[in-house]
Amino acid sequence: MGEKRSILQMMATYDKRWAYLLLFILVLLPMLRPIGMPISVSQLTREYLGQLQTLEEGDIVLDSWSTEYSGYMELKPGMIATHKYFIKNGIKLFICLGHPEGLALVDALFEDELKGYMKNYDYTYGEDYIILGFALPNQAATLAMATDFQGSVKVDWKGDSIKGTFLDRIETGADIDMIVDFTTGAGNPGLINHIVLTFETPMVQNQIGVSLPGSFMNLDAGLITGLLASTKGGSELELLMSEPGPGLIAMDAFTLGHYLLIIFIVIGNIGYYGWSRRTSEERDGTTIR
Repeated sequence: MGEKRSILQMMATYDKRWAYLLLFILVLLPMLRPIGMPISVSQLTREYLGQLQTLEEGDIVLDSWSTEYSGYMELKPGMIATHKYFIKNGIKLFICLGHPEGLALVDALFEDELKGYMKNYDYTYGEDYIILGFALPNQAATLAMATDFQGSVKVDWKGDSIKGTFLDRIETGADIDMIVDFTTGAGNPGLINHIVLTFETPMVQNQIGVSLPGSFMNLDAGLITGLLASTKGGSELELLMSEPGPGLIAMDAFTLGHYLLIIFIVIGNIGYYGWSRRTSEERDGTTIR
């Protein structure tokens, strides 16, 4: 009985720093050596991919980045997977930024993450994608682009003329086949107000977790036609596309971390009911209050 009591005491009084150390190790290991633990795929992600699959080779997508570095890591899996789909299927992109920090994210995505992938599919700047830079700072700029694209947009983010490129095909928002919006908040409401509602252009969105409730309202109202939910949605998209990336690696870490926390919760409760509570009751029974 004494040995059993000793084990229960240890379970109730272990040094909590061990929990943090083990959690650190379990989160780090999948980053160094991905495991590929199974995950479920939501209907939401399947519908998002289904919307992308309505596009045909040569279609033009307004690629809106309403994000900054603080939210990029959460959106990164979805951004990489979505752009891989566009690259693989020959979709034309013009990238418009809604946040000044997006200028730095362009290189982070196209140079650091997608450079080799673009080379494999001969996906080149000017021919297949063009970066317009900080082109959507507000609704006024969005309205101008939607109603008179050629009159409001003349050069790309480096000042080179866009004349003679696939963007010659765009006169108004009606000529845009789809909008994809990567956002860390409300996004650019001008996209919905001046393009989606006016020209009935389909729009999908990749949103961070904390702002998903607002996006669900837009989805339910039919203002957006697809929604990718945070890192989890990005990892699901990677799985559906058979393109493993940072999302599935993150899910390994999340899963192992949650398993560990469940184990420590069980240990703590066994220790509490088997030793802490019992000793407390014994002490209360012999103490005059």
